[in-house]
Amino acid sequence: MKKIIEYLEKNGIEYKPVTCGNPYYYNDGFTVPAISIRFDYESIDCSCIPEMQKKERSFLKSMERRKNHCIGSTGKSGIYIRWYMIFKTEDFKNHQEHEARIRADVEKFWKEEHERRGREKLQAVM
Repeated sequence: MKKIIEYLEKNGIEYKPVTCGNPYYYNDGFTVPAISIRFDYESIDCSCIPEMQKKERSFLKSMERRKNHCIGSTGKSGIYIRWYMIFKTEDFKNHQEHEARIRADVEKFWKEEHERRGREKLQAVM
């Protein structure tokens, strides 16, 4: 992550270190470090937009060349605020596996819950 941070600081790209995982919902203590990056086109002057676009394109090209880091997720907030989450490749794989386990457990819970409610309704009718 140090090289990514050095690159971001060198190119004047704002970032924020974050931890990803779901300790409140799934409470297993799983977290992985990541870097959150935002390109906020809404809060800058119109004359600065080409410069911001150039920074974003160079950032994306830089990420394509990296093998140890990846863009784990991306999105858009508001009208035009693009954001990216950068992970170490291994951490991202672990994060994806963890999220898959959570989804499987949630599906299992709701399947059992629906079956239980169905049995209760059936017993109430009889």
